[in-house]
Amino acid sequence: MQATQPRAEAIAIRNGRITAVGTDEQVLPLADRVTRLVDLGGRTVLPGFIDSHAHWIGDGEMVGLTPELAIEAALRRGWTSISEQFVNVQRLDRLRELDTSGSLRLRVNAYLPLNFEDDKFSWFLDHEPRHVYSPHLRLAGVKLFVDHDWGTRFHWSQVELDNYVLTAHRNGWQVTAHAISAEAHDQYLTAVSRALAAHPAPDARHRAEHVIQLRDDQLARMRELGMIASIQPALPGDAPAEAGFPELVARGEIGWITRWRDLVDSGVRTIGSTDMPWIVLVLGDHATDLPHGSPLEAVFQAVTRPSYLGRTPEDWQLRQRLTVDQALRLFTADAAFGTFEEDVKGTLAPGKYADLVILSANPTAVAVDSLRDIEALVTVVGGKVEHCADPATGLC
Repeated sequence: MQATQPRAEAIAIRNGRITAVGTDEQVLPLADRVTRLVDLGGRTVLPGFIDSHAHWIGDGEMVGLTPELAIEAALRRGWTSISEQFVNVQRLDRLRELDTSGSLRLRVNAYLPLNFEDDKFSWFLDHEPRHVYSPHLRLAGVKLFVDHDWGTRFHWSQVELDNYVLTAHRNGWQVTAHAISAEAHDQYLTAVSRALAAHPAPDARHRAEHVIQLRDDQLARMRELGMIASIQPALPGDAPAEAGFPELVARGEIGWITRWRDLVDSGVRTIGSTDMPWIVLVLGDHATDLPHGSPLEAVFQAVTRPSYLGRTPEDWQLRQRLTVDQALRLFTADAAFGTFEEDVKGTLAPGKYADLVILSANPTAVAVDSLRDIEALVTVVGGKVEHCADPATGLC
C-alpha cells in the first residue's frame, strides 16, 4: 500500500517493527543465524486491516462475545487495529485491565463519549489527548452523537454543540460525530467550522461517522475543513437500516445517500469500518454464527454494493461503487491517517509496526464475487502471530 513501492517480494521484521521491504535480493541477505525464514509460497501479504469504527469489545457481549472472544474474532478476520467508538469510564478500565494482562492482542484506539442521547459528559477533560497506555492502547479522541434513530432524533442545540466541540478541539482532542442525516451534518459542520475559526489548527482531522446523507455543499465543506469521512461500506444495509430513507426517496434526493465514490473522488479523506457487532444486531436472525465483520466482506460491499441479504443494488448505489484498490485503502493507509498513526500503521514500510495479514488470495487479482471468500490465514501484530488458521501450512 506504499505509493512509492506498491509491490514487493520480501519483508524483514525485528523487535516488532518492519526493518526492510523489497526484493528477495535486497531483503534475504539481512537474515542472520537466528533469523526465522518463512516462505509464503506466493501468497499475498497486506498491512494489517484497521477497523475505524467498531464496538467489538465494548458491545460484543450483546452477541455472546466476551472481550477476549471479541478480540479473537477480530484477529481471525485479519483486523490488527480497531477503533472502539464508545469507551466510557468502565470500558476504559476494562481495556486497561486487558492490556495489563496481555489479553489485548490487537491495537485499540479508544474514543471517549461526549454524550449518549441527551446525557452530556465532560470527564474526557481529566485525560490527555492521544495518551498512549501501551503500544496496544491509546486514547484517540472523543465521540458525540448528533442524531439518532437514522436521523429522526437530535440531541443538541447549536450553541451547546458549538461549546462542546470547541472545548474538545481547544484541548487537543480529535472529535468524531455520529451523523446520519443532512440536518445533523449541517449542525456538526457548523460547530467544527466555528471551533477552527476560534482556535485555528492546520491538521485537526475531525471526523464524521456514518455520513449517510450528504448534500454537495456539505461534501465541499468537509473538504475545506480538512475533515475525515468515516463510513461503513455496507450501509444502508437491510431491513431496519432502510427505514430512514423513504422521505429522501419521495423527494427525489437519492443522490444524497451513501456517497462513497463522491467522497473519495472529491479528495475528502475517507476511512472504512464495520460497526461490529451492530450489523449483526440489525440483521437479527439472519446473522448466524457471526458471519460478518470481515475486512474482505467490507471491501466486497464497497466494490459491489449489494445488501447482506442479497438485495440487488439500485442504480444510485452502483454509481457510488469503489475500486478494489480504493476500498483496500479505506482499511489500511487511509484508516491509519484517521487516527494520526500513518507514521506507524497502514502500509508496509521500514520503521512501522510489523502488523500484517497473510491472505488466501490476492484481492486485486481475484474475481469480484470471490472477495468475500478470501480468508486471513495468519494475522500478525507487532511481529507476533496472533491468529493462525492452520499451523500445518508452515506459515506460522
